Amino acid sequence: MTYELQPLRLQSGWTVQWNNFTEYDITIHGPEGSFELHEDLLQLSHGRTGLTIDLGWYPSYSPEGRYLLLLVKGGGWDRPLETMETRSKTEVIARIEKWVDRGFWGKYAI
Repeated sequence: MTYELQPLRLQSGWTVQWNNFTEYDITIHGPEGSFELHEDLLQLSHGRTGLTIDLGWYPSYSPEGRYLLLLVKGGGWDRPLETMETRSKTEVIARIEKWVDRGFWGKYAI
């Protein structure tokens, strides 16, 4: 089965570096589609601020895995500004849409 890309509400200024984040949800579709879940699901960047949002599934392809969502600045992968780990796709979508909002990320734009 082929899954469409997951719709997201992104604010202006964000660039999609890559997007493999599909509508597949392991809690709905079951483990048969777990090939959709890997470390490089989505990466967004905000050029003016140096912020990056990165989403992956760890361990890749494992039905027992979970999403890891990071907000980093200036390549600071070892010290993310924000993190979230969950199996809930709904929570991931809500958090991404929160993090791309200037009302949230503005505190990190300095």
